[in-house]
Amino acid sequence: MNEVLEKLIVAQAVDLELARLKSELAGVPARRKAAETALRAAEDALRKIDEGMRKEEVLRRTQESEVRSYKDKQTRLRKQLDAATSTAQVTALEHEIGFTEQAVAKLEDEELASMERTEQLEIDRSHAQEALERTTATLTRETVACEVLTEQNTARIADLTSERAAIRADVGATEEGERLLSQYDRVAKSKGTALSEATGQKCSACQMMLRTQRWNDITDRDPNSPHKDEVFTCETCGRMLFYDPRRDAPGEWTPGQRLASSK
Repeated sequence: MNEVLEKLIVAQAVDLELARLKSELAGVPARRKAAETALRAAEDALRKIDEGMRKEEVLRRTQESEVRSYKDKQTRLRKQLDAATSTAQVTALEHEIGFTEQAVAKLEDEELASMERTEQLEIDRSHAQEALERTTATLTRETVACEVLTEQNTARIADLTSERAAIRADVGATEEGERLLSQYDRVAKSKGTALSEATGQKCSACQMMLRTQRWNDITDRDPNSPHKDEVFTCETCGRMLFYDPRRDAPGEWTPGQRLASSK
């Protein structure tokens, strides 16, 4: 494999890791905001339930007061009924007593409905309190996690940035390296990545098939091959292609692991 290309493989691994770390850092404010928003929503939900319970309590007190007033009125009306001397008086008083009885029955039904609503609100409050405790704990965990992530990623970014600069300086030390580095930057800016592993006679980035001859040239392990130092590009996406010779080796290795000569 072309020596410069092998160094660029390492450079791309570093660039991708830097991008990942920076993306995680960029997402920290959103993570915190999401946890804070969830906590505020839980607090609002609990507050609304408490307000609802207070309103129901005020409503029942009002209803109880009105019931007492109607019953006091009934007592007065019945005394008047006992003292009534004419049919008209009796009829009028009985009608008014019936009205107060209906009013009391209606108020008592409404009071019962209010109690049922309060019972449901108490259940809802229990759930809301649990949700508040969960979101509070989540915010605490997210705050700590974001602080740790920020510290770790910032340190790792600093290390990788130095490593990246060293790799690029090494690559750009030769005319060929400078040319390939320029190509690398141009393609990476356009495609996101500049290099793609060739596997199964395909470009792994765009998944387009490679011509048989190009595939044979890329995978040729002959040290005397005229193509051993040539850098091939995908005719479809323009990325520089490389073939990891460890795919032909019996030993175990992790895909994406740096090549031995680039460690």
